[in-house]
Amino acid sequence: VPYCATRCGYCDFNTYTAAELGPGVSRASYADQAVAEVRLARRVLGEVDVPVSTVFVGGGTPTLLPAGDLGRILAAIRDEFGLAPGAEVTTEANPDSVTSASLAALREDGFTRMSFGLQSTAPHVLQVLDRTHTPGRAVAAVGEARTAGFEHVNVDLIYATQDHDFDKAEGLHSMVVKLGIPGALRLARTLHTVAFAGLVAFGYFAGLRTGYAVAAVLICGMLIYEHRSAARLDVAGVNRAF
Repeated sequence: VPYCATRCGYCDFNTYTAAELGPGVSRASYADQAVAEVRLARRVLGEVDVPVSTVFVGGGTPTLLPAGDLGRILAAIRDEFGLAPGAEVTTEANPDSVTSASLAALREDGFTRMSFGLQSTAPHVLQVLDRTHTPGRAVAAVGEARTAGFEHVNVDLIYATQDHDFDKAEGLHSMVVKLGIPGALRLARTLHTVAFAGLVAFGYFAGLRTGYAVAAVLICGMLIYEHRSAARLDVAGVNRAF
């Protein structure tokens, strides 16, 4: 879903703010187009039985669409292809693009996993990254997702920004504390993926800074499966697919 409220300076994905949308393009019509695409895929594939084991709605910021629109897209996938037993259904979100009500609606419609673009809980780092949410809102969104019934919650964290001081850092462990998770091992069950986008975006991929991040995820029982990502592969289906 290629829509964002604002553009973050580090992001190189194919996304558009409202002011950048050309004629004939509308968030309001996106779900209809996505449903039509799903139905086209079903016609092209014919009667082949291909139940879906993983659905990942990425962005952009998918939750700029109404929760009902995302639910309609998922319903089309379910109706046309079927969902495999235990299918993982994820949507990305920014902390300030969801509410308690929208999270509850997503869970009711069949989404099983939330992936939040948290990135940091340090105000000055959020400013550097052009993020619009506050540290408090980020923590609250994770709690609201749990209350809505999401057992699987992912957060993206960016390390090694130009203003990130590892000696005084929020760090991965203090991030866990701020989210109300007592102990690093609990992180591996609840926050299943950690993406180190900043290590690439800000040129700190080698050396001691990377060592801090890598050590943190290994302690939590995660595996590094890309050049900048780590996850508990037994619980994060989309990461197994990667």
